[in-house]
Amino acid sequence: MKTHRHFTIGAAAGLTALLGANAAQAQTSMAAEPSTPWSVSFDLGGQVGVSGDVHSAGTGVVLGLPTKVEARSYSDIHGTGFYWAAGVGYKVGSRGEVRVQGAYTANPATNLQVGTVADLPLFGLWDDYKAFTMDVGYRVYGGSGRARPFIGATVGFTRLTAASATFTVPAADVVLPDVGFFEASTVPSFGVGAGVQVDVTPRMALQFGTELKYHGAYGDLDGLAGTGLESINDDTGRWAMPVTAGVSFRF
Repeated sequence: MKTHRHFTIGAAAGLTALLGANAAQAQTSMAAEPSTPWSVSFDLGGQVGVSGDVHSAGTGVVLGLPTKVEARSYSDIHGTGFYWAAGVGYKVGSRGEVRVQGAYTANPATNLQVGTVADLPLFGLWDDYKAFTMDVGYRVYGGSGRARPFIGATVGFTRLTAASATFTVPAADVVLPDVGFFEASTVPSFGVGAGVQVDVTPRMALQFGTELKYHGAYGDLDGLAGTGLESINDDTGRWAMPVTAGVSFRF
């Protein structure tokens, strides 16, 4: 009985010492690991047009001939373009993050039929669509494992480069080059997005995400003045969806 009591006391003392050592080690480890409220991220991907027209439909007269133009969307003319983004974040609370981000996209144009002139096919080729966006937003993370889903929203502005168009009627050997269509414009923008971050190390994570982003209409140029088609480039707001993959570093 005495031996059993000594063994119990000894085991309890050993367990107490072990727990104390583990607690001290955890405190030392936490002290050695600095807080990391800041992060920087870099993303690459593609941007797909969701809705919005480069020009609407209309009828008029070009070179003295009846002309009909059909609406063409950003997706019709520019398709999917290269997209990159870089951001800085600051942790707020246990799950929130305030972010400032810059993003750039370049979408080449396709020469395609946009209407008819005297029933002959009319083609249009625009300059590349190029846009730079700066925004501020808030992101909320979920989960506590290595993979953490997130949702967020942003608001800011987009700088759109000027763009001209070249119109051709191949059947009549007619070319109208460098018709002014859009002036360089700074327009409001906003978006919502979601994705996931996957921790690789305590300071580095891979991230995958998508956003639904809107920007306002270009300032239009009157390159079609006198044709009756002046208003086809008045309403050019755009919804687009960047899909990206990238890396985030905490420091």
